[in-house]
Amino acid sequence: MRFSSNGKILLSGEYLVLDGADSLALPSKLTQELILRKCDDQIIEWQSIDNDDNIWYEEKFYIQKNKFVYRGKKNKISEKLILLFEHILKTKKYKDLLGNKFITKLNFGREWGLGTSSTFVNNLAKWADVDPYQLLFSAFNGSGYDIACCDVNYPIIFNNYDNNINVEKTRFNPPFVDSLYLIYLEKKQNTYKSIKNYKSKKNTNKLKIIEKINAITNSLINCKDLYEFENLMEKHESIVSSLIGIESIQQTAFKDYKNGKIKSLGAWGGDFILVTSNNNDLSYFRNKGLKLVFPLKDLVYLD
Repeated sequence: MRFSSNGKILLSGEYLVLDGADSLALPSKLTQELILRKCDDQIIEWQSIDNDDNIWYEEKFYIQKNKFVYRGKKNKISEKLILLFEHILKTKKYKDLLGNKFITKLNFGREWGLGTSSTFVNNLAKWADVDPYQLLFSAFNGSGYDIACCDVNYPIIFNNYDNNINVEKTRFNPPFVDSLYLIYLEKKQNTYKSIKNYKSKKNTNKLKIIEKINAITNSLINCKDLYEFENLMEKHESIVSSLIGIESIQQTAFKDYKNGKIKSLGAWGGDFILVTSNNNDLSYFRNKGLKLVFPLKDLVYLD
């Protein structure tokens, strides 16, 4: 048995998507696969393979006193998997889980922030025939937008307001798309810590801030002019910067970039950035050692 799920890029609404903001999310053309094979019927085997075909995690789980345990040293990945297994047991039996070897295969860099966790959770949910959002929330924090991207090949507007998930197909393929790039910052942000830090901040004006972000998201989708799009990027950065108390990435790391504008994506400080280039010259970033530069249209599904 084999399952596949798309990665994701959140183009707007980072952080505020956790509080119900409308967010523009783009499914990645790069995926993670889950392959199932049979093994000893008293255990569960798990093996995770990266995009260079290296095994980066493997473990064996078994039942002891009606609880899942594993053979290796205590670690967060194994503990998360046990939470997922326990959720699946609400509708399945032990015998359905035991005797399976689960092999995950990434087709993108594990550190890129494209959804290493969400894609394997979605694949596992498809195998177990359970709700992928509920399975995700049983072990991970987040809004669920990454799950929404897993099985679609078009842009979406996502919101999760008051625990009511809403996903709408939208169109996003601006006439200046050839001037939009995704650049990997060569470091992975810790999503859990970023969410925890955001949740710790109190802001009585959050509903008004969400209204502003919703308006920007709608304008980004309908924008036909690159200069206007760049202004929207700057407004979005300014709002989120004030909210989380962190300066924008353009101000802190790329202040002398003159060919366009830069917007953080996801947890600020790592993963990918969205970059515009008025002359399609990205040598500025390559000279800084950033080699993973993708035209937006090559990495994600547009419509």
